[in-house]
Amino acid sequence: MEFALADVDRSDGCLCHVDCVTPPLESNGMQLHRRRYLALVIGALVIGTPPMVATAAQPTGTTRASAAGDPLYRYQWHLSNQGQPVIGDSRPVAGVDMDVDLLHALGIRGRGVRVAVVDNGLEIGHEDLAGNIIPNGSHNFGNGSHDPTPSDPGFGHGTSVAGIIAAVGWNGRGGRGVAPEALLAGFDFLGSDSAGSYAEVRYSWGDGPEARTLDVFNNSWGSAPDFYPDVSLEEGQSWEALMRSTRGGLGGIYIKSAGNSFKRVRARDAEGRIVNLCSDLSRTLNVGCLLTNVDPLSNMPATVVVASVDATGKRASYSSSGSALWISGLGGEFGYQRKFYPNAAQVFAPETAPFAYDPAIVTTDLSGCSAGDNVDGTTVENALTGSTSRIDASCNYSALMNGTSAAAPTVSGVAALILGANPSLTARDVKYILAKTARQIDPWQPASVYQGSVIDPGWITNAAGHHFSNWYGFGLADGAAAVYEATYFKPLPPVRDTQWVASTAAASQIGGPARPAKQRIRITQAMKVEAVQLSLATTHRTPANLRVVLESPSGTRSYVMTPFSLLDADAYAQTGFYIDLTSSNAFLDERAQGVWTLEITDMSEPTSTAALQNFKLRILGH
Repeated sequence: MEFALADVDRSDGCLCHVDCVTPPLESNGMQLHRRRYLALVIGALVIGTPPMVATAAQPTGTTRASAAGDPLYRYQWHLSNQGQPVIGDSRPVAGVDMDVDLLHALGIRGRGVRVAVVDNGLEIGHEDLAGNIIPNGSHNFGNGSHDPTPSDPGFGHGTSVAGIIAAVGWNGRGGRGVAPEALLAGFDFLGSDSAGSYAEVRYSWGDGPEARTLDVFNNSWGSAPDFYPDVSLEEGQSWEALMRSTRGGLGGIYIKSAGNSFKRVRARDAEGRIVNLCSDLSRTLNVGCLLTNVDPLSNMPATVVVASVDATGKRASYSSSGSALWISGLGGEFGYQRKFYPNAAQVFAPETAPFAYDPAIVTTDLSGCSAGDNVDGTTVENALTGSTSRIDASCNYSALMNGTSAAAPTVSGVAALILGANPSLTARDVKYILAKTARQIDPWQPASVYQGSVIDPGWITNAAGHHFSNWYGFGLADGAAAVYEATYFKPLPPVRDTQWVASTAAASQIGGPARPAKQRIRITQAMKVEAVQLSLATTHRTPANLRVVLESPSGTRSYVMTPFSLLDADAYAQTGFYIDLTSSNAFLDERAQGVWTLEITDMSEPTSTAALQNFKLRILGH
């Protein structure tokens, strides 16, 4: 399996290193009113310091005044968004941020929470990160040392991720992180001298001695194959056991990027030209080219899969969709400015060109003007580029970070703030709090329809009242609301597991929308749903034509696979299409007991006979 970092290539919107409800967002006034209310509540809790709230220093001034301590903070719209001018030609929509500015002012900053940056390296001596680095807490897979600082000048990704999570605040340098007092450790499994293997991922996720003491694990990378990889039962159990074992058995918080394959997956054609493999139909219908569900690690019950939202509060142009999503963070778009780079839109692919001049994320970069994204001797892309920048000439920072690589660390930062407020929470508790307090954004997301049939419904409301979208999960993570919820959160009851239950029904022919294949499974356990996994097998040879829907006993329909994606028919020519492991989070808090129905439709109106042979279901809950 090959892994790729989940930020967006600067030239054409592709993956780096790959050839190939709460109410809708309020008006600015209403948003600020809600925040003032939460500030009063949280402020009282901090001052009183009840047992479940970490002691924190009191603020010395207002949020706006405190910005003077970090010169780039004003451009970090993902932290505090008043609709101010930022780096990029369009202004952000006020209120589209992680809702953490007042937490910072109240001294709630993730103090002492330990975060792993599992990536391609981390410059531990960076001027805006060094104060938060865990001494001897990192691991370099190339030389075995505790210094994962990249030796290759092009490997700045992990350093940028780290800055989004926990850049030091109020130090007169750069910006600040979502959790500016959290502690950082780097694991360079995607470094230039590393193997990039699952063994290195496991080391970074808790098998290695440096990782065993960590709380949050940020993974701004993923695999995006054009097929569903094989996953054995034993392999899944092994990953789950590892993820449960960290934090002294409370479970680590494993944050993972959804991927950047909504509109574009690139490869080289026979003439060596880079082409987009995604179909015109998927782009026209606005359905995902490759779903986040194809990555096995995105379907683990403990994984928090993060989609990306732009500065207007809508899905970032690249952000992969899928029922395996849990939450959204802020990743922005491309961050160019016409004044400096007037031809940017012309060199972009047509599907990404409209977003070239919209804001990206401002964060740390490899130090100096000869390493990282911000370097001299190349095109000047925006006001922060190069040693001639009037904003900051050090080249130690970049305004070009984007992708679900940038969105994931915004959620990792929120997770650190949650644990800073209540360190006794389990991983299940933290994941649940993120969902419960998420803000529904883009509430009018349109359904995708093909020849009169829905192929992606947009937002749905499940039988327990939760809003869910294959673009956004439960919505945009909300730092202030999550910390407030965490303060008095009653821990979830012990987890219950149905184990894998197989359908015993006969094979069912896969027809068009009027006659889909169906199989059913009855679940006897009476419990509330937290996670749903499933597998299936068919004799179908063209998986890109298929729509797969799982329906709960309460009638909620989750579109587990949308059609017209980039699934390789050749991978299933001998076996027929099957999935060893996929998942849906759309059923949170619904009752598990009753009949679950799997429905598979061939949207191409098939002339050949193919059948759904079997499917299996596993539900975890309480």
